[in-house]
Amino acid sequence: MSKFITTSLLLVALSACGFKPLYGVDNSGLSDPQAELATVRVGPIEDRLGQLVRNQLVSYFSPRGHGAQKQYELRVNLSLSSEGTALAQDESATRYNLTLTSGFALFDLASNKKIFAGNVRSIAVYNVIASEYATLIAKQDAERRAARDVAEELRTRIGVFFSRRTKSS
Repeated sequence: MSKFITTSLLLVALSACGFKPLYGVDNSGLSDPQAELATVRVGPIEDRLGQLVRNQLVSYFSPRGHGAQKQYELRVNLSLSSEGTALAQDESATRYNLTLTSGFALFDLASNKKIFAGNVRSIAVYNVIASEYATLIAKQDAERRAARDVAEELRTRIGVFFSRRTKSS
């Protein structure tokens, strides 16, 4: 009986904390983030990494295709840096941190005004080994992981932005 009471009290406490799933549906007067994300056009992003980030964002924003009328444009720029973090006895780097930094801005297409902007960063690690080919593949994999992480963080940040806006704005 005490487990039932404890569980009931826990559920009541959780319902009162104000938690709301980002992609949940409610009648609170707040906008539906997933429907808003479908109205975002992702602008072109330079380089191969930009293509990876853009493709991931398009997939996240419009999982069912490009049916929604676009009301916003997301403009993204990327910067990639690499830093050796582990050194061998001959002081050559054996491990690298790849840092992918993204500046982004969300524009309202009707007014061409910037309505939201920020920066996102992802760090991916890869090892340098004796085989040059294996090292190249490890570096490319780290770049793909960083691109996916940046796209996921962009989706989350923009989704949170839309979830905090009221339907009337």
